[in-house]
Amino acid sequence: MSIWRHLADSYTRNREMLKTTYPLSSTTISNMSDHIIVISVDEHGRFLKAETIPKVSRAEGGVQRIPIPVSEDSMSRTSGAWKNPHPLFEQYGFFKKNDKRFTGSGEVKGYLKQLQEFAHASDHPKIKAIAAYVGRKRLEDDVKGLPSSDKTMVLFKVHVPDDPLTEVWRDPTIFEAWHQYYTQGRKTGLDAVTGEAQNIAIAHPKKISNTVANAKLISANDTTNFTFRGRFDSANESLSMGYESSQKAHQFLTFLVENRGMVCKEQVILSFSVGSVEQDAPPPLGEEQSIWELIQSAPAAALADAHALLQAETGYDYAQALQAAMQGRAYRNALEKHPDTIVLALDAATTGRMAITFYRHLSRQDYLEKLLAWHQDCKWIHRFLNRETGRQVVYAGAPFTSRIVEAVHGKPRGGKDESFIKLKKSANERLLRCIFDGAPLPYDFVRAAIHRASKPMAFSSGGKFNRFAHDELLSTTCALIRKDHKQRTQEEIPLSLDPKRNDRDYLYGRLLGAADKLEEYALHKGQKDRTATAAIRYMQPFAQRPFTTWLTIHNCLRPYIQKVGDSLARQEIQAAHTLFLPGDYENDAPLSGAYLLGYYVQREHIDRTAREISKSKKEKQMEIEHE
Repeated sequence: MSIWRHLADSYTRNREMLKTTYPLSSTTISNMSDHIIVISVDEHGRFLKAETIPKVSRAEGGVQRIPIPVSEDSMSRTSGAWKNPHPLFEQYGFFKKNDKRFTGSGEVKGYLKQLQEFAHASDHPKIKAIAAYVGRKRLEDDVKGLPSSDKTMVLFKVHVPDDPLTEVWRDPTIFEAWHQYYTQGRKTGLDAVTGEAQNIAIAHPKKISNTVANAKLISANDTTNFTFRGRFDSANESLSMGYESSQKAHQFLTFLVENRGMVCKEQVILSFSVGSVEQDAPPPLGEEQSIWELIQSAPAAALADAHALLQAETGYDYAQALQAAMQGRAYRNALEKHPDTIVLALDAATTGRMAITFYRHLSRQDYLEKLLAWHQDCKWIHRFLNRETGRQVVYAGAPFTSRIVEAVHGKPRGGKDESFIKLKKSANERLLRCIFDGAPLPYDFVRAAIHRASKPMAFSSGGKFNRFAHDELLSTTCALIRKDHKQRTQEEIPLSLDPKRNDRDYLYGRLLGAADKLEEYALHKGQKDRTATAAIRYMQPFAQRPFTTWLTIHNCLRPYIQKVGDSLARQEIQAAHTLFLPGDYENDAPLSGAYLLGYYVQREHIDRTAREISKSKKEKQMEIEHE
């Protein structure tokens, strides 16, 4: 079954919920680009008042998404195509009584003529009231004093007795009336989606994504160069889709993009359960907020074991939360009702054309298992700030997509960094193939992240080292290294310190991590301003010549060793030294990315052990005080 059939069927199943905000034969406008004029009339079309919906920006809030009825011609018109008016709501320029857009010219059907024909064929009182008002040709006078241009949109409110819904654009019966009227007497043909005879679509909707509002997924309007030439004689031969099927599929897709899509400029990635509009599927590529929401939604009972981790150093365990959610009632019901899940990626190469760049139809169980496997294999400990609370959240799972891109390519140079956006879009699709096709994690990702993580001094500004920013990069890099190691060797590297691991690169990383903590503790104890430690300053040459550089770092540690004495960090340095195999310690060959794993877990181990010792001392002191 094609994606179009799935989308159309999903709309049909959820039509009652969608018909108000995503009605058929409609498009949308908003008050982001301009204010909107609203004319209020009574049941007889007599003018009551004129007001405006103010223009707002997305940052200000208050953006209104407003559906309006359209025809295929009006939906696809360009700015200069005044010959194709919308059937009900229009731009102010179409209401000027001396303008050809209003009355028409020659064989051209004007706005007023089309509206009157629609009202005559319909018995809907609100449509007749609007037609009666517009026919009086008073709108220009009624809106004087209100800011307006020819492109300012005009909407209507109709006050009908015993009908509290005055906003016509929110009335689903208006859209149903137009859809029935518009589809009468249309050309019938074979619908490739349903395999049945249906009114055939001439043009297909745009505005699937607001980032590329004019881009279409289906379009064959070139009759000059004939883009379909050589295969077909006409556009309908290349694709014959029913109007009803096209409308349903595009409206449901628009709903998914606006409510579930992960947007990166022109690219949109989403997943949905076939036939469902509920948010019952975790996102294929999680970002900070989506991960937090998933963790929060996991059933409390199923997370009983995971809650023990909340008190541990790993904080929230994303993989366990996901598994718990799979075992919960919501997921069991979803598996029973909607056994299939579709993962979809859309992208627009130009402003007028959009394409499906990734499509996978999976059983629901397969989808969840693949997503869970990704978060298990690419798992590491990460920290981020919860946007709502401003508090730091710790979780164990795969890195956020945005962090992977930044680890590989660096941060964007600004909001409109087009080169970075292209890199991010490409990375997103490559990661989708890793998750759902089992493709290996691209080694260029791993290599680039290791290279950047090995240059921590790039995170210094004004003489201050930004350790938090480097740690974000480091945790992401460790996750990629762990995933790469697992797919090459089938060995799963633990997230905590492995005290018996004698891998040379891992051990050298432990030495570096212990040295970093030793100096960091000494500086803190001495109440000095925090600067980059020797381990941080020499990390880049250390990765290339570990033996030579370690001797330099160790010499830098001597005054701090004398200050802190037999510290935990010094003990860890000695412990790591004893694990080197003969000849490994003196080997000055470049290190692999495994040294970053050793560096990370060694620092975490020292911190955790220090807290446990401190906690134990406090508990003993409290016991003494209570005796």
